[in-house]
Amino acid sequence: METAMMHTASRVIRTVRTQWHRLGCDQSGSVLALLAVLPILAGAVAIGIETGQLYRVKRQMQGSTDAAALAGAIDRMAGKTSAVITATAQYEAQRNGFANGVNNVTVTVNAPPTSGPNVATTGAVEVKITKTMGFSLGAALISWLGGSSSTFDISARSVAAQGAFASTSSNVSYEGCMVALTTANEQGVSFTSFNNFDSDCTIMSNGSATGSGSSASIDINTFNNAHIANIWTRGSYSVSAYNSITPMPDNALTNRTDYAVDPYASLATPTPGTCTYTNYVPPSGSNLTLSPGTYCGGLTVTNKSNVYFTAGTYYIANGDLVIRSDNNVSCTNCATSNGVTTGTTFVLTQTSGNNANIGGVSITSENNVTLNAPSTGTYKGVLFYQDRRATVGTMTSTSKIFTVASLNNATLSGAVYFPNNRIDISSINNFGGSPTNGCTIWIGRYIKFSSFNNNYKGGCATYGTTPVGINTTTTTTVLKGKIFE
Repeated sequence: METAMMHTASRVIRTVRTQWHRLGCDQSGSVLALLAVLPILAGAVAIGIETGQLYRVKRQMQGSTDAAALAGAIDRMAGKTSAVITATAQYEAQRNGFANGVNNVTVTVNAPPTSGPNVATTGAVEVKITKTMGFSLGAALISWLGGSSSTFDISARSVAAQGAFASTSSNVSYEGCMVALTTANEQGVSFTSFNNFDSDCTIMSNGSATGSGSSASIDINTFNNAHIANIWTRGSYSVSAYNSITPMPDNALTNRTDYAVDPYASLATPTPGTCTYTNYVPPSGSNLTLSPGTYCGGLTVTNKSNVYFTAGTYYIANGDLVIRSDNNVSCTNCATSNGVTTGTTFVLTQTSGNNANIGGVSITSENNVTLNAPSTGTYKGVLFYQDRRATVGTMTSTSKIFTVASLNNATLSGAVYFPNNRIDISSINNFGGSPTNGCTIWIGRYIKFSSFNNNYKGGCATYGTTPVGINTTTTTTVLKGKIFE
């Protein structure tokens, strides 16, 4: 480029000097001669200006090749394909004023370089930019002098490759409030059909399924908006049919190699003692007050105006706990005083020696339900506990599960712990309090929620409830490119 451009400019300057010398020697008709040589002077000035502009283009082109080569090298270090590397480098060149195929510009990308000392250098990418140009202001002068207005190429070349890199590690703790304990290659968590969902804690699944939809470890679909503190899973995380969600799969913690640890794995095996009630039948009347004890054969409460549970532990043995079609369900004397909270714990267990008799919980068609766990004692922080000796269920089991459905208002403060079976929550209008006082920790073999609006763990200290904690070490490596040529 420089040779062709300088040859043209030098020829013009020599001609101008010759004509000017003749003018100085010939005194006759000097005015006419001066007028005749003025176009030559103007053309020479124009060529001088254009030569400076062409050198400016050359500098800009070199800067563009440097930027394009660095961008391509970063992609190559990240393992991207040749097509992606080329597209990235050409985009960077275009962003800096040199678009491939536009205005006589050609941007060539080679990964690895085809020549030079860095053909075998790790991550090296070569970028060449060529632009065909010519003098425009001085074209008339070149033609007047008998030359042709030929074009010439300006070009620049850069080679970039991996330079230094830096790695940083950080240890981050996450607290899970909706946790699937299954470690099998299957789905652990399913969320579907809700409008707006908000949570200050992490959804976790130990399930290792790696597909999408119902084949994912965590699947969230058919909803409007969701804001979740984080997603953690040993498998995949899938979202579909939504307006907005945080976090998206690319920002979630997926395919983890560690496990979410069950905080209640050491919880004492229930010892219900002798039966306080057997096949209990509630008395007639609109109001019912129940006391702690062992309810053998299960406990069913339906169609009451008010159901009051006195604080303490309720062992539901050899059957299910069923609360259905009542107006209000609450604890009469549950309160917090001097840092201690009294509450209720419902334990699903057996007294027959047959673990197949361990039942589940069904709370449905209620107007208001407000229950909380105690902050002290054997079952500190636990509101519902299914004996871990219970028969292991599946995601589609219909018995021995924990189910809450069709509630208007509900506050369940504490842990719902069903390590061998599914927790199934659906159609609750208002649930769980606020980020400062709400506390519901769902820990089951499987978690299935639909039509649910929020879940918080901010108030768990009041009830002594332990979220599922996990520490994750994240290593971030920053690759840096370097111009080698």
